[in-house]
Amino acid sequence: MKKLLVLILIAAAAVSCGNKTFSVKGSVSPTDDLKDAMALMQNIFTGKVDTAMLVNGKFAFTGDIDTTAIEMVALNLPGRGRVLFIPECKNITVDLDSVDVKAGPLTERINAFFDAMREAQDEESYIAAVDEAINANKANAIGLLALQQILPALETEEELAKYLDGAADFIVNDERVQKAREALAAVAETAAGKPFKEINGEDAAGNPAALGDFAGKGKYTLIDFWASWCGPCRREIPYLVAIDKDYAKKNVQVLGINVWDEKEKGLKAMEDLGIKYPVIFVGDKSATDAYGVQGIPQIILIGPDGNILERNLRGEGIAAALDKYIE
Repeated sequence: MKKLLVLILIAAAAVSCGNKTFSVKGSVSPTDDLKDAMALMQNIFTGKVDTAMLVNGKFAFTGDIDTTAIEMVALNLPGRGRVLFIPECKNITVDLDSVDVKAGPLTERINAFFDAMREAQDEESYIAAVDEAINANKANAIGLLALQQILPALETEEELAKYLDGAADFIVNDERVQKAREALAAVAETAAGKPFKEINGEDAAGNPAALGDFAGKGKYTLIDFWASWCGPCRREIPYLVAIDKDYAKKNVQVLGINVWDEKEKGLKAMEDLGIKYPVIFVGDKSATDAYGVQGIPQIILIGPDGNILERNLRGEGIAAALDKYIE
């Protein structure tokens, strides 16, 4: 009898999670503010969106079962609840009032992952939660989502390779993962001891300008990737302005590399922040791609011979780095 019950439960699981398509039955209280509202179902990886009308607070979606996808269901109104699920089973229910979804064990697992990230008390516990999620889900969407959380923090190709070892093709070939791989390769090519890579753009007056006009000419060249809208960038600039003044007679050239920005806004920021040192304005992503820069500011010290000495400089550490090399 016990064996028969187990077989019945297995058969039920096959019926609910073994079909090729899924259906979502959703509900939300039909309040007055929902008169013209619609329900949305969006794949968070591809951005594909389906819409459904609300009828007496009810809505429905259908789609293909796919454990490599994560779908978000919400209303097209700000401030309302939303749910995420992995489409692994035939029948999925969504309650947007209680922000609850019943969609199978992978959805329960992804919600547990979100809980672990929210409960992380520090960087170490956060990374531990992400590590666990990646390593336990290398064949489903949770693994990709978790990996995407940590991509910007990876510093070497070897770190990424560790996470990709044994991962499914859809994770390995994901566009964001591939871009991170390319960026980390560029970081390795512009690490300490490597020669600088050329950067081309224009100066404040609109004339052609290049990093090679400054670097490798016998001076220490301190380059700062920045943008006018970037708060952390603006906080670093007073240190660079001070370096430009205090180290002017110590064979040091400060050089701004304005990226991901509008030139007019960059020029205004130069005036507001008192930037007197030269700035190269780069209108595309060529400069950041060449150096594997995924976040700004990025401050790099290049030696008089054109070889890179240090990356990732910040604050008072900029002057400290210079003092190590300047006699």
